[in-house]
Amino acid sequence: MDNHLLPIIHFTEEVMSKGDGSWVYDTEGNKYLDLNSGQFCVALGHSNEEVLDKIFAKARNIVHTASNIYTDEVAVCSNKLNELSGDMDAYSILLSTGSEAVEFCMRFSKFIKGREGVVCFDKGYHGLTLGSQTITFGGKFAKPHVDDIGTVNVPTTDEEAVRSAAELDKLLSTGQYASVVVEPIVSVGGMLYPPKKWFDLLREVCDKNDTILIFDESQTGFGRTGKWFAYQAFDTVPDMVILAKSVGLGFPVSVAMFKKEFVPDDVYRMSHYSSHQNDSFAAAIINTAVEYIEKHDVLSGITSRGNYFLSRLKGLEEKNEHIKDARGHGLMLGCDLYYEGVDDYRPLYATLYDRMIKNGVIIQGTNGGRTLRFLPDYLIEEKDIDFAIDTLDRVLEELQETNNE
Repeated sequence: MDNHLLPIIHFTEEVMSKGDGSWVYDTEGNKYLDLNSGQFCVALGHSNEEVLDKIFAKARNIVHTASNIYTDEVAVCSNKLNELSGDMDAYSILLSTGSEAVEFCMRFSKFIKGREGVVCFDKGYHGLTLGSQTITFGGKFAKPHVDDIGTVNVPTTDEEAVRSAAELDKLLSTGQYASVVVEPIVSVGGMLYPPKKWFDLLREVCDKNDTILIFDESQTGFGRTGKWFAYQAFDTVPDMVILAKSVGLGFPVSVAMFKKEFVPDDVYRMSHYSSHQNDSFAAAIINTAVEYIEKHDVLSGITSRGNYFLSRLKGLEEKNEHIKDARGHGLMLGCDLYYEGVDDYRPLYATLYDRMIKNGVIIQGTNGGRTLRFLPDYLIEEKDIDFAIDTLDRVLEELQETNNE
């Protein structure tokens, strides 16, 4: 099949033509278990008929309006997000991509505080527009270079949390930073899970230095961890939250949420106009997702499925020497590959990926191929998790045998 797409990413040989639940099918009729839920977006599974029927029924009413026109779907959506946000008492704007929502929160935090700087994790990922890329891995890939970016290490223990908080306090005490933007779980940087102590200290340090705390929950938000928002699992209320991926169910939808105290009585002197902000169609998607998740008690299912997935990963770690440090929170899990003498895991991961997809499982690696991450749809069945783990076990052993030859 001809391909005239820009060659900016390597495509698989398989050409997909259909999706159903946790599975996708290629043009030859072969099926593959999708452990990525698309690019972590198809939270309620591929082509969920109940969901799509409701979304498209609502879309027949109205899809899009001018930026200053309000629809009933948008009203319902903003009120529902406010309710789900709990102590954040959030006000929201609906946008299109995670990067756009990151840019929105960064710009407004600078506007509110009158400062230019932003602090981020040294291994965080927030997007590839210029603003969002400046806080992706501390901006080391951003061109042109942007000044006023500070970084702190991602802590994974209580001791590291204390050190990172001290680093952050030193940065913020200079008075040049408007906000701190972090991911509750650092995905691209290697599936890193900061401890609760970090979030307690983070809130404390930001309050001390009058700095806005922004959680980028593009991956963790909207149920992924078993809570509507990951911050609710840590009892730390941020000032702004970014949602993307799962919130759109596979459609390009994102949300920027502001804590009530940062919302003026009238309008910001700094306005925002985007062609697809507060679209009725985006609101219909979010409203339908909330209705479905509440109706089917999906959040508790995420917790139970996540626990089962993690138990299977840990079981694999016990029996297979090539899997280390199985970890996870809800349906956001990871583990590390280990092969003695291997320093660059990219070639090995490329082989692993090819063999896994040939065996009917789509996986995704990060951290230079060393870390596998699993963000399946929220409705994945235990038998499918079993299939994935058993296949991974078998393929890893085959790789070892190949390396020994």
